[in-house]
Amino acid sequence: MHRLAKARERLGKENAMMFVSCGDDFRYLLSWSPLADERLTFLGISGDGAALVIPSVNVQEAREHVGGAVELFSYTDQEGPEALLLKVFGKTASRLHTVYVSDDARFDHVETLRSSLGWTAPLQRASALMGPWRMTKDADEIEKLKASQIINDQAMQAGLAAIRVGMTEMEVQDVIHRAFMANGADREAFIIVAAGSHSALPHHTPDNTVIAEGPVLLDIGCYKDGYASDMTRVAYVGTPTDEFLHVHHIVNQAVETALAKARAFAEAQSIDHAARRVIEDAGYGTYFVHRLGHGIGLSVHEPPSIMEGNPIRVPVNSAFSIEPGIYLPKRFGVRLEEVVVAKEEGAVVLSQVPRDVYHVKS
Repeated sequence: MHRLAKARERLGKENAMMFVSCGDDFRYLLSWSPLADERLTFLGISGDGAALVIPSVNVQEAREHVGGAVELFSYTDQEGPEALLLKVFGKTASRLHTVYVSDDARFDHVETLRSSLGWTAPLQRASALMGPWRMTKDADEIEKLKASQIINDQAMQAGLAAIRVGMTEMEVQDVIHRAFMANGADREAFIIVAAGSHSALPHHTPDNTVIAEGPVLLDIGCYKDGYASDMTRVAYVGTPTDEFLHVHHIVNQAVETALAKARAFAEAQSIDHAARRVIEDAGYGTYFVHRLGHGIGLSVHEPPSIMEGNPIRVPVNSAFSIEPGIYLPKRFGVRLEEVVVAKEEGAVVLSQVPRDVYHVKS
């Protein structure tokens, strides 16, 4: 529970308190998170200690997972949490300089917290603290990211090998899902199968479109031991056109250029700029419509954002995606994505699946 101790030390210095709701920040601090529903759950942390207010339906599970790391206080559905919040946190809340609350906490839960404690201290996003902490991965987290990516590689290979003329996007999606589960994933994170002109839609939702000659883009991720993976590759049914191969070559060059730049302490915006410059110089700049990448860990998307305007220097052992793309509306798109861990000597790529065009007979 060294992360909890780190949070207590920081909050004590600021005379602040942080309220963490169910989710990835909660899991980061306690290596477990209860099921989130309409019932209020908050882990409250200050320099004085840490306490968990939780509905009674989840208290036995909490005891098994967190033991004596935090004090547990439970309420029944009939009682509600208001009086318990005041009892547990009221004394500390009255003298705070700052209150941090989870970014994704439910609005009604935050209002219940505020009305119960009546604090007057400024309210801040917990990500101001949690983001930088979660950005730097420890050795155990890196191993979990690698394990997740191994499963993702296996599922990607299964998906690419399954593509046939006459299949639907959703049928390929099902193959990938089953490969995730067969190879030990906790669950899928997402599966994008985008055939034909759908490949020009960066976040296409697979449907019953029948695969014919042309491109098929696969962007997939899963969770293993709570940690996410992410990767994008492209296939082509039939003989790829010269234009498709040209665009694929440019995007792959952009990946290679970004990989060469993506070492620890590089500015996030400089990594984006390096890849974007390749695509712009090739005349496709207006068709690269998103940031270069995002951090990854307990969440598929977390800090750092690898994009123009973000001057943050990526820390040693930060993990993030590099995923340039060119999207020609109503025609086709190519995106290639790697997840890397930033080291002082350079980027360590986690996937072992080649970025080549995967050829499928028509």
